Amino acid sequence: MPTRKSRPILLDGLLDCRLAALGVDLGAIERRGDDTIKEIIGRCMGCRAREACELDLKRDPNDPVWETYCPNTATLLALAQA
Repeated sequence: MPTRKSRPILLDGLLDCRLAALGVDLGAIERRGDDTIKEIIGRCMGCRAREACELDLKRDPNDPVWETYCPNTATLLALAQA
């Protein structure tokens, strides 16, 4: 099982918070052995709506408004359904 130290560094924890709100286990994504986590992180770190994401997570992490601007919406929702 990957340890916290082996995980990619997420500078501000937004992705960790979003995954937790969706009930998605980061370790499970990593164990898939494909590039999914790298793709998710890349889109997240390059997103222009990071401030909105941070505010939405603080206000109500379960509010689906994030789905309107997040470049990872489809992937994260699919992972949450898996």
